[in-house]
Amino acid sequence: MASFETRGSTIRAIVRQGRDLPKLVKAFDNTPAGRKAAEAWAKVAEAKKDAGIEPSERGSSIAASDLFEEYEEKVCRLRDTARFDAYRIGAWMRDVRWAKPVDRITTFDVNEWIAARCKEVSPATANRELNLMSGAFAYAIKVRGWIKVNPCHGAQRPAGAMKRRDRDLLTPDEIKAIRIASGIDKDPELRTKTARVGACFLFALETGMRSGEILRLRPRDFDPARSVAHVAAIEAGGRKAAKSGRATVDASRDVPLTATAAAILARLLATMPEGSAHIVGVIDGTRDALWRKIMRQAGVEGLTFHDTKHEAATRLAAILDPFELSHAIGTKDLKLIRDTYYNNRAERVAKRLPSSLMALA
Repeated sequence: MASFETRGSTIRAIVRQGRDLPKLVKAFDNTPAGRKAAEAWAKVAEAKKDAGIEPSERGSSIAASDLFEEYEEKVCRLRDTARFDAYRIGAWMRDVRWAKPVDRITTFDVNEWIAARCKEVSPATANRELNLMSGAFAYAIKVRGWIKVNPCHGAQRPAGAMKRRDRDLLTPDEIKAIRIASGIDKDPELRTKTARVGACFLFALETGMRSGEILRLRPRDFDPARSVAHVAAIEAGGRKAAKSGRATVDASRDVPLTATAAAILARLLATMPEGSAHIVGVIDGTRDALWRKIMRQAGVEGLTFHDTKHEAATRLAAILDPFELSHAIGTKDLKLIRDTYYNNRAERVAKRLPSSLMALA
């Protein structure tokens, strides 16, 4: 049975493994949330003990929760989504169901987790978390050799998870409201982080670049003479290589900039925060929090920052051919561009049609 010791600002969770075996001890903040986390950790530690898993063991008997922890440390921390992945994986590590040895996790276990998770979050969120979990098990197969079969393969995807977002393009009034809420027009020197996030939004509308790509731009990545921004590969904020690792082309890309996009980036560069290595000078978590604040103040509903990619792709499609568009927005899969990033509104296309197709014969 676990015990807990309070020592000043910390609380220690203690799990005794038995005679001649060391105690398992972990410290947490002495707060209600810390106490809850300590109790969850102790439950998982007790479950691992009952399953015969020692913390120092590595091999087929490693617990799934330990796999998740290693995957977060070795893989997820290099991604743009590191903060969100750490939050999700942290929850799994406190879930007793993942205290089982990784080679005893089955698709049934994954399906049970999906059903439970869908009671707490949307199908789309559960599906994204399932993709993350599948990546962890793939790591166990390809890198560690701990298992041979990915238990996420064949799992029942949450109903409605693959339904595409169907938000229409932003209206001029919505863009104006976002500009006002961010204060970008009243702060020409972009002194506030809120204004800099507003500038990132406008830049994303012009380029289709992802948030992480924009936030990682360095002064040397901007070439105003060529009207190009360079997105480096295989690093946080960069374009990712093929999952197979067999890509034969450089995953980096040059993003063509409109005159407006170049002017926004030049403005950000001229006001780059002192001591920052990146042009924007805002970290992911801050950008996310400020974006949500801007959306509330602007009164714009149903818009995520990533929707700017959808917006830019739709507008660029009228100018660029499919291959140019693929390179510009950094999406290799043309089907993904067609089905996800291109906003297909029949009424908008109808306005471009002649009065009669027969008249063209």
